Amino acid sequence: MKYPRIPLKTLSLAVSAALSVAFCGNAMAQDSNLMFEEVLVTAEKRSESLQDLSQAITVLGGADLDNRQIASFVDLSAIAPGVNIAKNEGFKTVITIRGVGNEANQNAIANPSVSYHLDGIYVASPFALQTDFLDLERIEVLRGPQGTLFGQNSTGGAINIITTAPSIDSSFGKADLTLGDYGLVKARAAYNLPLSDTLAVRASVISNKRDGFTDNLTLGQDLDDANSMSARVRVLYEPSDDFRANFTAQYFDEDRNGAAQKGLLDPTPDARELRQDSRADYELSSELYSAVLEWDFDAFTLKSLTSYQNDDVLINRDNDRNDLAVLAPFAQLPSVYTPETNKQTTITQEINLVSVDPLFGKLDWVAGLFYLDTEVEISILELLDFNFNGTFDPFTLDQVFSYDDSAEIGFISDSKPERDSTSVYGQGTWHFTEEWRAVFGMRYTEDEVYSEVTNFYGRSGTDIIEMSSEKVTGRLVVEHDFNESTMAYGSYTRGFKPGGSNLTYGLESDVAPVVVLPTFDEEIVDAYEIGLKTDLADGRVRMNTAAFYYNYEGLQYQATDPEVFQGGVGNIPKSEIFGAELELSALLSESLILDVRLAWLETEITGDHLALDNVQSEAAGNALIGQGFNLFSDEIQIARSAAVQNVNGNELAKTPKFTGNVALNWNTEIASWGELNSSLQYTYRGDFKHRIFNNDATDVVPSYKVIDLVVGLRPEGKDWKVELIGKNLTDEAGINARFTDVFGVGATGDELIGPRQVMARFSMDF
Repeated sequence: MKYPRIPLKTLSLAVSAALSVAFCGNAMAQDSNLMFEEVLVTAEKRSESLQDLSQAITVLGGADLDNRQIASFVDLSAIAPGVNIAKNEGFKTVITIRGVGNEANQNAIANPSVSYHLDGIYVASPFALQTDFLDLERIEVLRGPQGTLFGQNSTGGAINIITTAPSIDSSFGKADLTLGDYGLVKARAAYNLPLSDTLAVRASVISNKRDGFTDNLTLGQDLDDANSMSARVRVLYEPSDDFRANFTAQYFDEDRNGAAQKGLLDPTPDARELRQDSRADYELSSELYSAVLEWDFDAFTLKSLTSYQNDDVLINRDNDRNDLAVLAPFAQLPSVYTPETNKQTTITQEINLVSVDPLFGKLDWVAGLFYLDTEVEISILELLDFNFNGTFDPFTLDQVFSYDDSAEIGFISDSKPERDSTSVYGQGTWHFTEEWRAVFGMRYTEDEVYSEVTNFYGRSGTDIIEMSSEKVTGRLVVEHDFNESTMAYGSYTRGFKPGGSNLTYGLESDVAPVVVLPTFDEEIVDAYEIGLKTDLADGRVRMNTAAFYYNYEGLQYQATDPEVFQGGVGNIPKSEIFGAELELSALLSESLILDVRLAWLETEITGDHLALDNVQSEAAGNALIGQGFNLFSDEIQIARSAAVQNVNGNELAKTPKFTGNVALNWNTEIASWGELNSSLQYTYRGDFKHRIFNNDATDVVPSYKVIDLVVGLRPEGKDWKVELIGKNLTDEAGINARFTDVFGVGATGDELIGPRQVMARFSMDF
């Protein structure tokens, strides 16, 4: 099934040509000879056919992203099989693939489980996942641990974003304007300009503004609004056939009211109305600068990838998610974060070598070195209304530094965690025969964390926490071609995510057990997978399937300690995951294409582990506070300790048992009118538990289904196009994510998917 390999220096041209004719499953119709086009990807750091790769990968081209209205990471949820993407706290994005996600996302130094790469650059900051997609060529979603080429932080998988590259061939551009309800005004533009026969630049920009979907009736503030600007400049310098350099500068700025996180106790009947007595504000600036240098030699290609990344976030939010005036007395301790700031700066350097011709005529190989240095500055100030009178009383710095428990202040922290990581990796493919191959890879990682943590209440001064880890991970695959269009594989992969330090942790106590420790351990996933990739019906049907089993050790999750204000990351010793996936695309006719993506998943915690459900613990503590008990009394600690439970047998968080996406694309010529393009899409995301506690009162997130429609017309011979777009046509008030705060008062709130939206988009090429 091996297609001829494409030289790396022709990759950009080849992929652009393939994807320009691809839509819905990257298919094309060639007059009467209907067949699926070969799709080239760089999922394993070399140009290869998607159908040749022995792992589960979903590829979405630029046209497909527009047809499906995928403008950010959250829009990918359930589009790729087994992928669930949830908003969190209003300013974080949590990606879960096949049940493996970032359950420790409230800890800024804890790594995500799905690595994000932009044009080959590893993007470290979780805040960067909030940025808009801008001028993309394609997205590659790699499902399953990436133990070799992407290594640490990829226990769940990897998402590779490939932007459109500059071209030295000619000047051209494109632009579009989208108008819609909720005051939507979204403008996009991109322009390619050759400066010489060796130098070209491509500039892209997006402006996105929209009113909020949800009203805060107490303050008259609309939430879930949009107000962002994205810009990117890419420069290509190609002075010879064997050297090229790509330089990128990217900037994203967002300043809006913030996300609607409706508290579960909020009595407002309308799903898109709420009552909160504190304003929400959200600001994010994200910068990325990179240089990618490539040299072609006779035996291999050498690539150097360097980046500098900086992300700065400020958040004000109503942390109890409610308005005290509309709640029963003592139902929820009023809390507000004012403000929380996070600043993350990262430097990465990677060097890799990719073989051109097989060594000994049998071995294709990749080898590399990766280095990361990331620093985070965190400042959190929580106010608590101990008097339940709707007012946060003023306090002085002396009260803070003297740990005055009469002051209406809660969790306060200033922390500066740092992480250094170095990896060496190599992967090879050995061709035994034309039909049989073996893939083997190994990665060695050294990881160090150093944290300066200053917390108030129960602490004095600044704690210095250090830890390090070393790990060897890897991959072994056997591939077999049954014929030119069918390949099967079986694989074993070990994925690794390093441990780290906690912002807060429990202290020894005579009345309560310690649940949260100063550091948390690494997590390891051993994944076994079998898969089949095939083209049927003379190339008119493409079907890719996979079944897998994961043995999951040390799952990192957000834990709470019985001691007030102490939360952090813990480790669940053992879990198991089973699943299966199907991707099927069919050319029903010259103008009609069906695309189906389905995933089934079963998860279970299989080892004993004692954890504290902070929803129950906070409820017990609030009741005693309402009776006049001091927040730091033994009675409060004892009441909170009663919520410790064994989570053995529970489901993993954010793992729907079933997700499905079905799309029907219709392309046809209408006499005297032009080309009509339409796309109808149905997406179903099953219900799931939002935390590992599986608390029936707070953790069950119901399923939702969404129908989207795009109808576009390009008049014959014209360079412009008009489209009508309908999103969530049934106006489903589906819950994208549910979040329970672990550091503060344990409040739980929902963030919804977008309501029904009707838009019109006018686009033109020039």
